Amino acid sequence: MAEVEQQPETELPRPKKRRIMRSVLFTLLIVLVLLVASFAVMFTTDKGSKFLLDRVLQSQKIIHYEYEGGNLLHGIILKNILVTLKPVDVKIDRADVSLGWRAILKKEIHLNRADVRNLQIITKHPPSDEPFKFSEIRLPFVLRLDTADLDHLVIKTSSASVKFNDIHLNNALWSGTELKFEDSRMNMGYLAVKNATGEMKFEGKYPLNAVADLNIPSLNKTLNIHDIKVVAKGTLDTIQAGVATNTPDLLTGWAVIHPVRKHVPMFGELQFKKYHWPLITEQELFSKDGVAKFNGDIERLNLDVTTDLSGKNIPQGQYTASMHTDLVHQLDITHLNGQLMKGAVNVAGVVSWKDHVTWDVNGRVDKINPKDKLIPLVIQDFLPPSLDAKIASKGRLEKGMHLTALVDFDRYETWDLKLDQAEQKGKKPNPMLLDVAWKNIDRAVPYVGWLSSKSGDVKLALVEGKQDIQVTTSIAKHDKAVLPEGLYKAQLNLKNNNLNVPSFSYVAGKGSLNGSAKVELPSDKHQLKWNAVLNAKDFNPQIVLDAAPVNLINGQVKANGFAKPNQQIIQLDAINLTGRLAQQNKSETVRLTGRSTAAILFHDQKSGGAFKSFAVNYDGALNASQIPVSQGLLKLKVSGTPELIKIAELQHSGVAGKIFASGLVNLKNGIGWNVNASLVRFKPHYFVSSVRGELSGNVKTQGVWSDTLKRINIEKLNLAGMINNKPVRGTGNLAVVLNANQKGFLPQQFEANNLYLAYAKNQIQATGNAQNLRLKVNAPALYELYSGLRGRAYGYLNVQSQPKLQASANFAVDDFGFSNLVSIKKLRIQGQLPTSELTPTLLTAKMESLRSGSREIRQGEISLAGTRKAHILKVQAENRISKFYVQLAGGFNAQNDWLGQIQKGDFDSLRARLVQRQNASVIYSSAKTELLVGAHCWSSQQSQLCFDQPIRVSKTKGNVSFITQNVDLNDFAAFMPEGLAITGKVNGYAKAAWAQGAKPKIDARLVTRNGVIGLAAEDPEDMGSTLSYNEIALIAKSVSEGLQVRLDVKTPEIGTGYANVIIDPYKDSKPMRGEVAFDQVQLKVFKPFIQDVRSLAGVLSFAGKISGTLTQPLFNGEMRLKDGAISMISLPVNLNNIQVYSSIREDHASINGAFNSGRGVGLLTGNVDWKNDPRIQLHLKGQNLLLRQAPLITAVVTPDLTLDVLPLSKKLTLNGKVEVPRALISMPEASAPVVNVSSDVRIVHEGQDQLAILKSARPWDIRADLMVNLGNQVIFQGFDSRIPLIGRLYLSQRGLETAMRANGAIGVSQRVKIEAYGQSLDLNRAIARFNGPLYNPTLDIDANKSVQGSTVGVRVTGTATSPNIQVYNDAGLSEQEALNALITGRINEGTSGISQTEGFKSDVNNTIAAAGISMGLGGTRALTNQIGRTFGLSGLALDAQGTGSDTQVSVTGYLTPDLFIRYGVGVFTPVNKLTLRYQMNKRLYLEASQSLERAIDIFYNWRF
Repeated sequence: MAEVEQQPETELPRPKKRRIMRSVLFTLLIVLVLLVASFAVMFTTDKGSKFLLDRVLQSQKIIHYEYEGGNLLHGIILKNILVTLKPVDVKIDRADVSLGWRAILKKEIHLNRADVRNLQIITKHPPSDEPFKFSEIRLPFVLRLDTADLDHLVIKTSSASVKFNDIHLNNALWSGTELKFEDSRMNMGYLAVKNATGEMKFEGKYPLNAVADLNIPSLNKTLNIHDIKVVAKGTLDTIQAGVATNTPDLLTGWAVIHPVRKHVPMFGELQFKKYHWPLITEQELFSKDGVAKFNGDIERLNLDVTTDLSGKNIPQGQYTASMHTDLVHQLDITHLNGQLMKGAVNVAGVVSWKDHVTWDVNGRVDKINPKDKLIPLVIQDFLPPSLDAKIASKGRLEKGMHLTALVDFDRYETWDLKLDQAEQKGKKPNPMLLDVAWKNIDRAVPYVGWLSSKSGDVKLALVEGKQDIQVTTSIAKHDKAVLPEGLYKAQLNLKNNNLNVPSFSYVAGKGSLNGSAKVELPSDKHQLKWNAVLNAKDFNPQIVLDAAPVNLINGQVKANGFAKPNQQIIQLDAINLTGRLAQQNKSETVRLTGRSTAAILFHDQKSGGAFKSFAVNYDGALNASQIPVSQGLLKLKVSGTPELIKIAELQHSGVAGKIFASGLVNLKNGIGWNVNASLVRFKPHYFVSSVRGELSGNVKTQGVWSDTLKRINIEKLNLAGMINNKPVRGTGNLAVVLNANQKGFLPQQFEANNLYLAYAKNQIQATGNAQNLRLKVNAPALYELYSGLRGRAYGYLNVQSQPKLQASANFAVDDFGFSNLVSIKKLRIQGQLPTSELTPTLLTAKMESLRSGSREIRQGEISLAGTRKAHILKVQAENRISKFYVQLAGGFNAQNDWLGQIQKGDFDSLRARLVQRQNASVIYSSAKTELLVGAHCWSSQQSQLCFDQPIRVSKTKGNVSFITQNVDLNDFAAFMPEGLAITGKVNGYAKAAWAQGAKPKIDARLVTRNGVIGLAAEDPEDMGSTLSYNEIALIAKSVSEGLQVRLDVKTPEIGTGYANVIIDPYKDSKPMRGEVAFDQVQLKVFKPFIQDVRSLAGVLSFAGKISGTLTQPLFNGEMRLKDGAISMISLPVNLNNIQVYSSIREDHASINGAFNSGRGVGLLTGNVDWKNDPRIQLHLKGQNLLLRQAPLITAVVTPDLTLDVLPLSKKLTLNGKVEVPRALISMPEASAPVVNVSSDVRIVHEGQDQLAILKSARPWDIRADLMVNLGNQVIFQGFDSRIPLIGRLYLSQRGLETAMRANGAIGVSQRVKIEAYGQSLDLNRAIARFNGPLYNPTLDIDANKSVQGSTVGVRVTGTATSPNIQVYNDAGLSEQEALNALITGRINEGTSGISQTEGFKSDVNNTIAAAGISMGLGGTRALTNQIGRTFGLSGLALDAQGTGSDTQVSVTGYLTPDLFIRYGVGVFTPVNKLTLRYQMNKRLYLEASQSLERAIDIFYNWRF
């Protein structure tokens, strides 16, 4: 039983343990379940998540937040989150986050998703002006973001902030200070980043390393660049990035950006390698090699571009540009230069894309080739030869395109362009409206030759496939022009290269030509073709051609033709014109019908574009419209050039009589002709209006009249009739030949067979031949032959050559004159030529008063007396300053040679007398045609000129040699030009020899020493100028290359210099080469040659090489001016320390210089070009330059001016600005003008047209754009006051079309008191506003004074030419009473007493008279000064003092420099006053006066 009892005891604990274990496990399970349930509740419920998050973060004080909603399982939303760290605070307005598994397993803040709004990172540093400080940002936990979106991030300091927008992060990890991210993006406004992968540390300066795609919005529009691949490294302070993009070509570059610095500074460059530009894609812009550099910040980014560029319609060239942009709205082009088409384009301006695209650019085009292949041929033909021009354009792209442009050619016309095109709304574009206006065309133009047009306008409406055009132009008269003067208008439309002209008109005078036409424009395959209908209505053709036979035309002509740029072919069909004959006593009309063909050719533009040749064929009829049965055949075939006119046929039989003529006229090398005509009652006025009358007969003549040959041949002349109401008669035959190479004195051929020519009262008869000729002249009215002739001629001439020569004459001319060229008062030729072997005869020719211009021979006589074998020839003449006499004796031998000698020679002038010292043999060989003059000398008391060898001259060879010994140049003063005198003694020799077929040989050396060159002044009262020289040597010698000429000069003032040149004068171009050098040339020697110069100084040196030709020399060298100074008389110019350097290169020179004026400094740069028309381009820039024109103005100015001058064309362009910070302007005395009136001044009287007077003076064509700013220290000194001025003026002028215009205002800056004619006024306001012509501003002036407690004043409004003057007061006075009070200084309060009224009037009169006396005596300064000097008084003056009845006329002056006297005489009262003043020292003087009272005063002056 014991066993039985023990057994249960041992087995009892097992169930209990299991129960305990089960209980523990169950309890743990329940706890676990509860815990899991609790966590589930906390993670899945808002309250649970909030409770759990609060308990987790309650022990730390870093993160503060407000719970908005959500749970930890699906996402929690927090707001107003603040993370407080030591260096920074992090604020988040709202965060919607979803936790990741790492938050539990790896103790990280793992956000599977985050949507954060407005994250701010704020540094805690105190406010300062220091740049952004990089503070370490270290999170106390690890933040992992799988995906995060942040709408706005700001990193703030106390003085700056950096903003980021739309940030998206992928796989971002922020551990400590390091942030890693992948495939992220952000936007900063001015740039956006996407596909960014990299890392960044928030320590130091935040180093980073990343790759991304960058997008800069401003480049999207400007360069069409969107995504840029970027590889960046460095720090957030300095990011170094490499960039690349495809547009579609690869564009690479680099940049350095400082994103957290103020305004984000950056710099870098882009490279264009075989790059097609994404701009204006239709032009296919392409660069082979280029670079664009940029630097700046987001407010101003500077761009510098250097690249080559070409395009479909863009000329290939090298371009450089300097620009800057704000990266938002605007691109400023500081300078854009393109080297293209053998020239350059320079542009500057602004391009903006705010709201819409606008631009405003201007610049220049220089030396562009107008024949470049890129320019279409049809445009090339119309361009001027030189494209140097100013260009400008303004426009906008707003609801379409609207632009204006200006092309102002330097040497030619000006074009103004306007283009408008509305925005396209449908499939078809709107018409493009183009308006092209021009001014002052004066050059060759294709199809019309020379065109001289003052103004014109072309309006085009460009529709798709069609162009509507309106043309209006005014053509001026020009010698080279073919188009007649008048107004031209036309309407045209162009479609498919066909030009339709519905209407055109030409208006000249009261008549017009109008019609319509169709034109097929030229192309590569065909030339220009056209057809037209022309209608004439009351048109006067004499406007086109003065000699036209009719002065009124009506009718119609149909025409067609074709044309090339330099050729016109015209066919006229169905000609039906009715004309009224000119210069008819009664109205007579004719009718012209038929058809015609004409061809006109012009030279090309290189040759001047003038008329080249023509040809005209006409086949029709000329009838009298008043005679219905009249029939008149008219045929004409004529052609020619400016040198040759050929009439193949001229035939008419009808109302103008009958004529059949042919022939030609050659104008080359003189004049040649061959004319054959048959006339029957021919009336020339039907063809030439100025020749009226009727002719019948036959004439056949041919001939040549030139320097080498004169031949006239008239055969079977038989002509009679009336011309211009004067009888005409011609009969007989004539043949004359005068050859320049002939021997003897008679014509080579002469044959006259009863020749009789008569016109009006003048007759000439000739019979005989060269062996026996009889000529008789009776011309009492030479003016009837030609309007430029005057006087009368009469007499006879008989010449017989067989069996022996005999000649006798008795011929007289009285009061002969030919235009204004030459005149003879009396000429007599009488006697018989000494041709007899035994009987002596006498032939004399006497002349009185032979004038040509200002030169005159008062008397002259030639006498030939003796026989053929022995005769004496005497020649004598005299004028105002000299007499000449020479006598030769000799005779002819059996071989017809003349042997003799010069027996006497005497030249007597006012200063010297040259006498022949020995006889000189003279031999003329008729067989050899050779003249020999023996050696001899001419000498005076001081000088001698000897021909040391015989002089030989023939057609094939010759030689001459002379020696000078102390030849005094003063002896030849009478031969010098007026106003020039030269002294000095010349020594040396000269030899010359020449032979046909060989080059002449020349050897000469002439030296003059110790002389003076004198020049007379223009004003006889002024002293002339002289220049002394030590030695001037001239050497000329023949060398193998031509002629060598050397000039050496030594002077004490000009310095030393030489010129050594070799010229080949035997070639047409006359090439030359050599060198020239001068040193220490004193500029003062040029003062007499420059008008209006008070003083001129400086030292000039230059040296260089000469090449080119004699007519177009080229110089390569350097010129330098040192220590220059110039002072002008009429201009306020006083420059000193002038230093100028010029580099001369053949046909142009550069100028670089500097100077001082007062304390100011000026810089002068520019160039001079004389290749074609001379051109001077200068740029003047100065700082505080002194301008002084005593006593008018003393000013300090700061100019920045650009000057462009074309001297031959008389064109000047001036641009720039002038700052006047301070100036003193004084009112001149009312005496003689301070500045003399120059010859180019034109006085404009009231009512006259200023522009008309300006144009009639043919002045310079001035284009000016000038800004003048007056500073706050500009003072006008006048009216006994110092008046401060201030203002700004923009001055502009556009050639002769307008007078100078001004925009702006100038006024008095503060209230001042002025004195005028004894009265004192307060000048309250004085403003001149300019908005038009400079001479006519709008006035706003107010001045007043206090008179007995009341205010009386004057107000001026209106304009300068039409002012409105108003007198005002506050005392209730009438305008007349107020004016009296203003003048007298008091108000007349009494109205009943006559004496008061008369006294008041007397007071007014006295005051007005005092003012007049004061003003009038101001003009006597010059006279009183001259009187004072005569009596030993200095500063003598006459003026008026006092006011009203106290007015005195005073005489003042200085007896000595210290003793002053004044004597005054009362004007309205008998009171005189004598005052003596003695200056004891600089500040102390003693004054004694005697009048009604006596006084002695001591005065002491001091100045604060």
